[in-house]
Amino acid sequence: MAEYELPNGYVLADDEIERRAKAWEDGTWGGHLVTIRAGRPRLSDEPNANLSFKCPESSAKLIARAAEAVGVKKSAFMRDAAIEKAAYILFAG
Repeated sequence: MAEYELPNGYVLADDEIERRAKAWEDGTWGGHLVTIRAGRPRLSDEPNANLSFKCPESSAKLIARAAEAVGVKKSAFMRDAAIEKAAYILFAG
């Protein structure tokens, strides 16, 4: 009989899995389900907006190198740079 250690340390054996599956199928299972959102975490609680722009290939390579140098994805690098520039223009000028 195989056993599986869950991330919380609980050890689940094959026979318990079978008992739980039967209870689920019979409609007698007393547990609860948890909704898990797959994928990356949301940027914020508000809706996202998609922005797109074109630039010379040399500029794109420069952005990619800078993002790699600080260990972030290009999209995060560009998002942070655009927000920083907008905040500077609107609030520091």
